[in-house]
Amino acid sequence: MAILSSPNAGSECQSLLLDTVGTVLEVAKFARLNEASPEVKIFYSHLSYHCFRIQESLTRARQNSSYLNKDFLGHAISHFGLLIPESGLAEFPAYSVTLEFRLKMLSLWWNETRKQSDDAKLNFIHRWIRRDMGEEERLEVDQVLEKCADEFEKHEPELSVQKTSSNFATFNIGEPPFAVWKAAKSIFEAMVECKSCSCPSQHEFRAKLELGTYRSPEKQPVLKPTKRPNRRHDGDGDTGGLEMDMFLSMEKDWHEFRVQTAKERIVHFSGPDETSSCREKLGHKKGRRIERLLRLNSGKLFEVRPEKSNFQIDKTTEPISLSKCFDERRDFFTEKTKRILSLIIGYTVLHLYGTLWLQPGWGSSNIKFFQTTTCKTPLRPFIEAQLRKPDSPGTGSDYNDDSAEELDSGHSCPEMVALAVVLMEIYFAKPFKQLAEMHNIPLIETQSGRITLMDVDQVFWGDEEGEEGWRSQIPEDSPLLEAIDNCLDGELWENDEGGLLEVDELRTRIYQKVVRPLELHLTHGFSQIQLDGVDQYAKSLDFGKWGQVITMREPEQSLLLSPGHTPNGVPSPAFLHAQSNFEMNEKLHQSIQQFSQLQSLIPYSLPNLNLGSNLHDPTESSQFFDDHANDGDISMVETEKYRAWRAQYNDVYQKFVGDYIGQKSSKPVKIAILDTGIDRDHPYLEAYEDNIKGKKNFHNPRQKNVPDTNGHGTFAANLILDYARDAQLYIIKIADKKNATPETDIVANAIYHAVDKWEVDIISMSFGWPSSDVDSYDTLERAIDHAYSKKVLMFAAASNSGARLGRAYPASSSHVICVHSTDTNGERSGFSPTAQPNSINLATVGESVESAWPTLLCRDSNCLKSRSGTSYATPIMAGIAAFLLQYARLHLEETQALALKRREKMEALLRRCAIRGPNYKPRDDYFYVHLSLHKHNIFGGELEEVKYELSKALRT
Repeated sequence: MAILSSPNAGSECQSLLLDTVGTVLEVAKFARLNEASPEVKIFYSHLSYHCFRIQESLTRARQNSSYLNKDFLGHAISHFGLLIPESGLAEFPAYSVTLEFRLKMLSLWWNETRKQSDDAKLNFIHRWIRRDMGEEERLEVDQVLEKCADEFEKHEPELSVQKTSSNFATFNIGEPPFAVWKAAKSIFEAMVECKSCSCPSQHEFRAKLELGTYRSPEKQPVLKPTKRPNRRHDGDGDTGGLEMDMFLSMEKDWHEFRVQTAKERIVHFSGPDETSSCREKLGHKKGRRIERLLRLNSGKLFEVRPEKSNFQIDKTTEPISLSKCFDERRDFFTEKTKRILSLIIGYTVLHLYGTLWLQPGWGSSNIKFFQTTTCKTPLRPFIEAQLRKPDSPGTGSDYNDDSAEELDSGHSCPEMVALAVVLMEIYFAKPFKQLAEMHNIPLIETQSGRITLMDVDQVFWGDEEGEEGWRSQIPEDSPLLEAIDNCLDGELWENDEGGLLEVDELRTRIYQKVVRPLELHLTHGFSQIQLDGVDQYAKSLDFGKWGQVITMREPEQSLLLSPGHTPNGVPSPAFLHAQSNFEMNEKLHQSIQQFSQLQSLIPYSLPNLNLGSNLHDPTESSQFFDDHANDGDISMVETEKYRAWRAQYNDVYQKFVGDYIGQKSSKPVKIAILDTGIDRDHPYLEAYEDNIKGKKNFHNPRQKNVPDTNGHGTFAANLILDYARDAQLYIIKIADKKNATPETDIVANAIYHAVDKWEVDIISMSFGWPSSDVDSYDTLERAIDHAYSKKVLMFAAASNSGARLGRAYPASSSHVICVHSTDTNGERSGFSPTAQPNSINLATVGESVESAWPTLLCRDSNCLKSRSGTSYATPIMAGIAAFLLQYARLHLEETQALALKRREKMEALLRRCAIRGPNYKPRDDYFYVHLSLHKHNIFGGELEEVKYELSKALRT
């Protein structure tokens, strides 16, 4: 008997679906963790993502009082009904067994079961979720729910109601056209055949082919004004729809081509020409921005005509490789650009597998990005290959690497192993060699430079002695992890007899097992990006500026600041521009012209200061710790507001931790602060004497004490204890008076000490360099990676440069939680950096903050100061995180408390703490963290309600 129903339209239908997806989302996640079948686990993973996307659309529709497409709502509800077994129909009277009733009962019973043991939850799943669904039925549910989610997002919220069910059948996220593989293969072979020339010496020819998904062929439009006369080439009717951009070079002189697949009718042939020189073939007059249009027909290339190029590359600047980006431009990578790149490169293997575009040893060094004449680096990757035949002279060692093949004997597709390596590199934004070095794994050298499966297994999975590999740092439910696992599964790429798969079957498997999870990886994190529009969307992003959208308007100085004319070690354009804006002392200002190791000394500009008059003031010094004092009557009023803000937090702390800390046994939270030391004799800190468990002076190792002659460290340490009064505090002195900037080695050693010697849970760093371009960057980055691998939460100040600069380093590190500043009302502080798009921008109060100041530096009897800066929002956020961790250890399951030590989980929980009510929208794109007992706050309920909300946030 089929389960049939027609739920009520409008808000009732949306409410039913919203309740259902919330229930199924939780059930699917739990079921996946306890499922043995790999196929069913993947189904549950997909089901979770679809539920999440639909839930987001329904929530936004409710907030906007809008209605989604009624027909698609019905499709989604009906297919959720397929999950419920028919065997349970006898539990209810026949007249009540409608789909609407059963889905409501599913949610009702799950709300009770979720509070019970894991065994009870498993019994619920066995009873309420079908176990007999076949592969075809699971695929149907998967595809339909994905289509519904796409439709809801594509037309949400008000446009959805204009669609009809007739559109439903047109949605088909299937495999991309096979023509891409054929075209790419034919292009390479045709170019090899026609690259001969009459020059006396042989040249090295290289080609770069643009990478993309090619899901939606993008034909170049032919713009023909009304009065323009007809040309012989207008309205070409012989193209087959597929276009590929390409660059060819001889002696590093790049020339642009656009290749179209064509029908049988053709123009004229541009094949081998034994009498012409290569310079005649490739040469254009200097300064012309021309591309040549070629047609591919029957495996041969035909030249059609020259055209004006829309991709103005800077020929004076060498294309930058992806591997070089990992080494020198790690700050290029954002979560969005990582996921887009991963998908495009996954499609690269799908489209180019079995062609000579993927030459032995291919990897991130073969993937290149061009810079434009306007100093942009579009997220438009090309793969570079030498134009030569496998059997041509001098290629034997590259194409027949017997040693590598022997070490890869457990895998028949080295291209998939190489893809796994690139996906790992993109995720961690580090070259594979560095990932191996960080785990002390020496790599095997091969003739072609190919990374062997043996090395990949050891780096990814860990060694035989039980040390975890990098796989443990990727979330278990990540589709990216699924894609990498599948790439490295040798049996997946063999037929039943252990031989190679047929081309068509292999291609289908690459899509299903690798590319499809990468699509989910992208759409799960950035649902607004349509799969059919990924290529065009990527081209609109400036990879060199953290994935910001490229605009047509360029700054007047852009040509003067081209990195193409900037040798390695010269300050960035932002640094050059900053010379006229930043406060600097006389000595520093005079030495700027030397451009020698000064980027780490750029001070943050502070608000409300006369920059022009202070530029040459010798009394002004560089600021590594970014803050400033507050004075005047207005500041006193704002300080009073801060005190009230802090009092509201203290009420939350007392209710949920303070009242329980002596009654329950729980491990105290351990926090390390890296700063200028502490005044332990301060009257406000004497009450916390027992909380201070350790101290270490890395600024002056010969001195055991950590005196604070600056004030910054005492101020920040007191803030941590104000917000985490039951925590254990460890003090590390890394700098002294006058805001002296420490060496990066000092900071790195301090992190290692806090992690390995003290085994802290949290590290607070209220400092930063303007960028990651500092001396011994790798040393500090390795220390941060080490802390992250040990599940130590790190918080760092965003900087006080306002909109002029981005996040400072180490706050810009992907392993560190960046802290922005607001006032007590949640308004962005003027000195706090602009929120980064598609990032969780966490913020808390950092204005008119009151805390202790060293007694030797005070004129007032109470030795309190009111100061502002992201430097002080940071210890407050670290203290709030310590409270959340202590709460978890007191009230949640041990596994949840352990999970909260992961940066991703803590960020998610802090984000949830910022959400107030169903219509919440981040102000200034900041997630403003403020805890109170107000009903709109996450801590506005009783203990069980709060436990439920926190647990829910940790599960998402």
